[in-house]
Amino acid sequence: MLEILKSVKDEHQDDFVYVVPNLFTKKMKSFMLIREDINFISEITGKLISYKQSANPDEKVCFALWQSVIVTYGKCFTENKAGMSKLEKSMLDTHDEKFQVSHDRLIDLRHSYIAHRDDTEKEQAVVFMKISTDKEISDQTEYLIRARKLMSPGINELKSFLQLFELLKQEVERKIQKHGDKTHSAFLELLTPKQVNMLLINNMKFD
Repeated sequence: MLEILKSVKDEHQDDFVYVVPNLFTKKMKSFMLIREDINFISEITGKLISYKQSANPDEKVCFALWQSVIVTYGKCFTENKAGMSKLEKSMLDTHDEKFQVSHDRLIDLRHSYIAHRDDTEKEQAVVFMKISTDKEISDQTEYLIRARKLMSPGINELKSFLQLFELLKQEVERKIQKHGDKTHSAFLELLTPKQVNMLLINNMKFD
C-alpha cells in the first residue's frame, strides 16, 4: 500500500491528490478493478487474434493466452470473499442476444475445463495399459494417458468476444460514474476539512 501511495505522489507532484477511504469507494473500486480486467482481456484477445494470423502460431501459446482470457472473464462475474461488486449477466438483457450467447460460452468454458475437471468435449482423456510384445519383459506393464483439450477458438469467434468486452466496458463505465458521484458527495459532506487534509498524499512522508 505504501508503495502505491508513494508512486501516486511522485506521479502527481503538480496536483493535490487525496486518498479516499474505502468506506466511500468500495463499489466504485470494485468496478474500476473490473474495468482493468476487461481492458486486459480485450488486449490479450487482440494479441491472440494477431498471433493466430501469423505464420505457424504455437498452439500452446494460443491456449495460454486463451486460458488467461477465460479465467479473467469468469472472475468478473464471480462472488468473492471480500464482498467486492461483480458483474451480473442481467446487464446484457437489453442488448442483442448474441452478447448473451458469447457470455454463456465463456462462462461454460470457465466452469467446464478451467475451474473444474470434467470429462467433456472440452477436455477428454483416455488411460491405456501397455504390455510389451517382447516375451522377456511381457510381464511388465505401463500405464499411459492421452489427453486432449479444446484449444483456442477461431478468429471470428474471438472477434465476437471482443464485441462483448467492448459492450461490458460501456456498462462498467456507467457503474463507475454512478458510484463515483456518490463517493464524491460522501467525501465532501461527511469529512471535516481537517480529516480531508490528513488524506492529502502530497503531505505524506515515506522516508
